[in-house]
Amino acid sequence: MKVSAREVGVWKMGYLTIGLIFMALSIFSWAYGRDFLGFFFSISGLTLLWEADKRRAMVVSVDGRNFKVLVRGRKAPFEVTLLENERVSWRGTVEDYVEVGDFSFDIVDGKLSIKFNGKEIGRLG
Repeated sequence: MKVSAREVGVWKMGYLTIGLIFMALSIFSWAYGRDFLGFFFSISGLTLLWEADKRRAMVVSVDGRNFKVLVRGRKAPFEVTLLENERVSWRGTVEDYVEVGDFSFDIVDGKLSIKFNGKEIGRLG
């Protein structure tokens, strides 16, 4: 059984990029006297920048099955969503240790340790 895992940064998820584009659009809107559009783009941009800072993800491939582990939060408790082939397989809060099928989630040194069949494949948080 071959297991490959890689961490996906916020740039690949797009929140940070779109947030920065919205912030630039808000500056241009205010410069051209469109206060409402400037306000809308600044609030939307700040919201996306806030969300970009809170999420981390790991993509895991196991013999043709694709999993994505989405983690929200920077310290315990972590909100974790496990997706299998883009469908939600499990969603919950990890405060100490949780087992879900072949995956297990543990808090180690303040970070979320992700294990597959008992072998650690990465840490997020």
